[in-house]
Amino acid sequence: MNLSLIGIPIFSGAYVSGTELAPEALRAAGLVSRLQEKEMYVTDHGNVKLPDYLPRHNIPPVRNWPAPRMVWDLLRTEAQGWFRGNEFTLLLGGDCSLVVGTAAGLKRVFPEQAYLLVIDGHLDTMKPSSSRCIGAAGMGLWFLLHGTEMWVEPSGWTPEQISVAGVQKMPDETYGIPITTLQQLRETGIAESADSLLRSIPADAKILVHFDVDVMHKEAMPAAYSPSKTGLGMEEAEELLGRILSDERVVGLEVTEFSALRDTTGEQGARLASLLADCLKYRKVVSR
Repeated sequence: MNLSLIGIPIFSGAYVSGTELAPEALRAAGLVSRLQEKEMYVTDHGNVKLPDYLPRHNIPPVRNWPAPRMVWDLLRTEAQGWFRGNEFTLLLGGDCSLVVGTAAGLKRVFPEQAYLLVIDGHLDTMKPSSSRCIGAAGMGLWFLLHGTEMWVEPSGWTPEQISVAGVQKMPDETYGIPITTLQQLRETGIAESADSLLRSIPADAKILVHFDVDVMHKEAMPAAYSPSKTGLGMEEAEELLGRILSDERVVGLEVTEFSALRDTTGEQGARLASLLADCLKYRKVVSR
């Protein structure tokens, strides 16, 4: 399989730094060589060149605004060149707010076929509020569906084009997004849950998989930006992600919320690199 690797070293949607170091940490952990060992032909395009200045502040309603939007505008443009041809795209984030820009770019490449499958321990649909300052990392899906007031141009995304799996707790407001909770994954079985998710997606879809590493519990991935006692184990994560990535409709995978600052020995970066290589080894060359 031909694989195109791109780093997105951002933490504009986060409170503290760490995720912006993930692309280089995963490269240093041997990600490229691990992928090559699985018979993948990897082209590493380096990191996206970000604006020289991205504001940082704690002023409501959105932390660091307009830095998140500046990143999204850039990624929306860049992403239009990532999902073409016969290469699978692997994006290394970065905080999870980047999904707004990458999904917007996917939508421009495949206006009618774009689909977003999110594997995450949380539903990132927090609504901006003038009374408190919240990071865009918790708002990504809200911005895709409702953010035109702050992000001028409509994204074109609807709840029917998004699925989320692995959420720790069913939220009170889902905004119409189909959700499979962590408990439901386990009760139904990881494999059957993954197959059911894939069956619910249109046959001609072009799927971007968003993998937030905080979907795993802290024993499996202590270097998540926001580690939790609740989540998938490493084997469960590999079964779920691997089964989804084996679907030929998947055109790209983005990995977010790995905090290299929490990984002082490099052990967790190596573990994540191994997980990604093991999950991607089932991919076939995709004809777009």
